[in-house]
Amino acid sequence: MIKDILDSLQRLYSMDARPWVVGYSGGKDSSMIVSLVYEAVRALPPQKRTKEICVVCTDTRVEIPAVVSRVQDELDHMNACSKKHGLNITAYLLKPPTHQSFWVNILGRGYPPPNRSFRWCTQRLKIDPVSEFIRGKLGHWGEAIIVLGARRSESGSRAQALNSRAKNEFGLRRHDDLPRCWISTPIENLSTFEVWEYLTEHSCPWGGDNQALLQLYKNASGGECPLVVDQSTPSCGNSRFGCWTCTVVERDKASEGLLATGDQRMEALLHFRDILMQYRDPENGFRDMVRKNGQDGPGPLKIEARKELLSKLLALQEESGLPVISEEELHWIQTYWNSARNPDDGTGVANIIFQQKGDTMPDSRDEAELKAIEQRVTNEKGISLETLRRLIAKVEEYSESHRAVGLPDELLQILQDDLRERQTENGETHA
Repeated sequence: MIKDILDSLQRLYSMDARPWVVGYSGGKDSSMIVSLVYEAVRALPPQKRTKEICVVCTDTRVEIPAVVSRVQDELDHMNACSKKHGLNITAYLLKPPTHQSFWVNILGRGYPPPNRSFRWCTQRLKIDPVSEFIRGKLGHWGEAIIVLGARRSESGSRAQALNSRAKNEFGLRRHDDLPRCWISTPIENLSTFEVWEYLTEHSCPWGGDNQALLQLYKNASGGECPLVVDQSTPSCGNSRFGCWTCTVVERDKASEGLLATGDQRMEALLHFRDILMQYRDPENGFRDMVRKNGQDGPGPLKIEARKELLSKLLALQEESGLPVISEEELHWIQTYWNSARNPDDGTGVANIIFQQKGDTMPDSRDEAELKAIEQRVTNEKGISLETLRRLIAKVEEYSESHRAVGLPDELLQILQDDLRERQTENGETHA
């Protein structure tokens, strides 16, 4: 069976010049598919190893620590092996842009921690980085083939997704969202037993340690989070290795398993995950009861709740020694606080950082001239000072991300918030 798969990979490789994008997540299925690709290419004569192959892995910035360190080591070994043997394979670690990171979305924009009905994290943290990478390459590639380790026996939803796409004569399926891409799933009919049989009986082509991978699975009693390229791919959870912040499932069995087998880092991370679930529940009072579109209902996290969570997260970082949030993310969080409902004065993040160290944040700014200008504008335009600052902050926010799409709608929403507040103060009703 393995020989048949290797033969089919070599035929597909030699059929045309279309580059490959191979999905890798660090788990068993993706480890097998990348190993097979390396084997297939190494078996070809050196003069025929001309196809460009990109191994891509996504780091959401909130991955389980044990997986993060392993994946980076594996990618380094892949690149070294490719260079040594002239395989023309390059491994990439992709990350979401900082302004779309998990913490910027939750602490900055106020997104509630994700659940099954609002799983915003998958698109922003996993799908978008891969799609942007592929689109960037397609400019000079034309077309590409995405090689994935998807298997029918992995789950019912995975089997259904594979059945929903028709294959062409070369065993390829069209990608739903990237029309110039085709998907190849060489191991889709293998069982879990056959995957482990291959990994334990074959040495890793790039010198990786499959026994260490097996031990990681034993410790976690779960499976990996797959490389996600579209919404039909099953989410993380159900004992998969994914984000330690995952609130989509009731219990993170993989993290619990790692803790039970001695990874003490997971205790503090699991506790913080419980905190996130508390803040997500509208009954606990941490969420605004007006949505961002102005309709009544559970909306974003209140600015006070975001500040509390940031304080707790910085405490977690200090106590655990893990780099859970970056300085660049803190910058973006402050940017979004400046344009939030009940906006921050621009010093909130700095104050929280100083408070964590037991210090106070001195205010040495001379704001007299700025305040005079603000007062004159608010009087002339008939808006509140808070609204003016939100409007300015929103424009600055868009300027920093070098985009303008959506800005008029967001400015209009801020003005509508201002009108709603004035109507409430005057005892008027509003639509």
